[in-house]
Amino acid sequence: MRIAFCDDQKAIIKELDQLVRKFNHQNQFQDNLISFSTPLTLYSYMQTEKVDLIFMDLEFEDISEDGIEWSKKILKQFPKTIIIILTAYESRYKDGYVARVFRFMTKPVEEKELFENLHACRQELQLARTISLSKRGIVHEISLEDILYFSAQSGGTELWTCSDMFCCEESLLQWEMQLPENIFFRCHKKYLVNLTHVKEFDSSYCTLNNGEKLPISRRKWKGFQIAYMKCDVYGY
Repeated sequence: MRIAFCDDQKAIIKELDQLVRKFNHQNQFQDNLISFSTPLTLYSYMQTEKVDLIFMDLEFEDISEDGIEWSKKILKQFPKTIIIILTAYESRYKDGYVARVFRFMTKPVEEKELFENLHACRQELQLARTISLSKRGIVHEISLEDILYFSAQSGGTELWTCSDMFCCEESLLQWEMQLPENIFFRCHKKYLVNLTHVKEFDSSYCTLNNGEKLPISRRKWKGFQIAYMKCDVYGY
């Protein structure tokens, strides 16, 4: 995940850089960080290089530079980019929602809040990933966000979304190994569930948002609780 800091205060950039590096170290993620003092230089950089997450200052010393307006421009061209607005003021939060920024963070930045937002951003980016599957000769791009669960079948698996089902040659174990473990959990030998679609659960079953119930095996019960709580903490 490439992260960009856009702020004309060097102290803020330094603080964010140190905290994000600490987060990456704790979670064994690689550092891929870059900083900019103006939105224009960031925007120019993005014409040739991909940026996944931006921490954007709301107000710059140059009053012609506005974090909200630049966020609108960036998201119009790069809609999959995640933007978090940094501000000492709450009066423009409504403008941020109109611009469709991911979240706001107030200055000074708090470590706990930053780490929670970084976890949420990683999950958001993971859910935006797609897998390609063919059905009746037509290739479909399916986002991880739309997948409810996988079920083991003879000779492969079935992938279920809210509106469709796809037959796959891959085994449940193969899907489990390639999908993000913080989102997908093997709740039973025959089921791999998307935790973001779990509405409620007990010691025997988890109920999905569409009302379907999937079994939870006894030996998976404790691990399921832990995985679900971690997923739920970050807003999914």
